Amino acid sequence: MIKRNIPFLTLGLVAILLGFYFLAPDKALLFFSPTDIRAGEYWRLITGHMMHADAQHLIWNCLGLLILGTLIERFSRLDWWVTLLVGISSVSILLLSPYSHLDYYIGMSGALNTMLLMALWKEWRQNRSWWIVSIFFACMAKVVIEVNTGESIVTNISWPPYAWAHVAGLLGGVFLLCSGELARTGTRSALTTSC
Repeated sequence: MIKRNIPFLTLGLVAILLGFYFLAPDKALLFFSPTDIRAGEYWRLITGHMMHADAQHLIWNCLGLLILGTLIERFSRLDWWVTLLVGISSVSILLLSPYSHLDYYIGMSGALNTMLLMALWKEWRQNRSWWIVSIFFACMAKVVIEVNTGESIVTNISWPPYAWAHVAGLLGGVFLLCSGELARTGTRSALTTSC
């Protein structure tokens, strides 16, 4: 019974992030690089999100992952996987698009914004607490400020922030929640009409 309460997926991913940070001999080979990805280095689609600029960057991302991942995993491990994959995919789509002019990207904060929306939504559905709404609006304000200023308001890492990755993560979360709600509504209406 205790095993169900241990967030194995979240702890495993934190271990992977730590491993990449401390054990990767040539970190630059793992950065998200649109040019190198288009040249066939597809592993960068995943590893770029696992790499971190410095210890502060790693600590903040691991802390966010521990909180958000644990909340989601407590509800469903399948949702955890889907949320992570949608988050990584939505940020990767932005980074590969003509809109992004970055040569390199690293970090998990974009995908963590997808996890943020999923975790808040799951908590809201269970508790209906206005604290959850307050947290949501505070997080949205943070992203808006960072997009408009180009500066991170929480961290001061050695890598330039790219707040649009957070926006892409949030859009991935909106897509995920909307598609989940549409599927749930469609299933309900299909059951209603078939009865």
